[in-house]
Amino acid sequence: MAVTTLHTADQALGQQQLDEREDLWERAMREQLSPMRIRLSRDDCGAGGVQSADLADLVLTDWDFPPMDGYLQRSSVQGVPDQDVIYVMAGCGGKERVSVGGNDTMLGRGALLIMSGGPSDRGGFSVPHRSRKRTLVLPRPTLMAAGSGLRIPRLLALGPDRPLVKIFHTFLDQVWTGLPGLAAAEREAARTALIALIAGIVRSEGVGVNELSALPALRAQLNRSIAERLQDGPVRLEDLAAELRVSTRTIHRAFALTGDTMKSVVRAQRLAAVRQDLLNTNLPIARIAHRWSYYDASHLGREFRDVFGLSASEYRQNYAGDPGGAIRSAIDHS
Repeated sequence: MAVTTLHTADQALGQQQLDEREDLWERAMREQLSPMRIRLSRDDCGAGGVQSADLADLVLTDWDFPPMDGYLQRSSVQGVPDQDVIYVMAGCGGKERVSVGGNDTMLGRGALLIMSGGPSDRGGFSVPHRSRKRTLVLPRPTLMAAGSGLRIPRLLALGPDRPLVKIFHTFLDQVWTGLPGLAAAEREAARTALIALIAGIVRSEGVGVNELSALPALRAQLNRSIAERLQDGPVRLEDLAAELRVSTRTIHRAFALTGDTMKSVVRAQRLAAVRQDLLNTNLPIARIAHRWSYYDASHLGREFRDVFGLSASEYRQNYAGDPGGAIRSAIDHS
């Protein structure tokens, strides 16, 4: 386990030292979350640091902020690909004001924020006093493959009194503490459990489908049917309609209520299956592509890179049998 102690910086910094520290924070934000401009408090340059670890394609980061402001600008996101990711922020101490798309909320101890989207020209955060939080970044299709009935909000703010939020905080803390000692299978189980908890929180907060409707049950059946058909070739709308004895229009409605399309759900499930093969088998990429009904390895590679940011071979090389679990320090203010 590689854990770096956070250091306290000299409070009386010159302008050059202050600029250097802001550059460090901007680099950490860019690598762990999203490109931002950072302005540190000129009056309080106390302790601060960043440590992060990976759970395969999930990025888990522990932030210890001194007073600062961060904001998005067009110039800070130019040339940055708009990744389809979900951001989860868990407040661990102090308070932080977060602004997303014109909506402001406060992240305090025990609170939870779930946000969707990639780089934007609107948004930011403000930390008036020292604050701590943990963030989890995951690809959207990874969350969508966890279950039916999800409409991921632009910003979902949850207080510490929600039972599932409490469970998530407890489990996230246990994962962070125990991560360096987890075996590969245990890390995969922790990843799956974190995703399932996030999906459950989103559904429980009323951003899923109407529970009084018959469509949730149909959607669950559709998900099962799609999973069973993935290896048989293209999944066709007409075949699903005939199997479940409903109209194609009704199927479209079942997907539309959660902000999805049949194509997006099939894609998410197919890529989730590909990911499992990359991590748990030695099958060549071309064989995996054929198994999950891609035209060829190049087709699979393009789809996989669009979602996970790496080619299928790079993903396998990075994560299959990865000893991982090390907590690395991104900022050292010694």
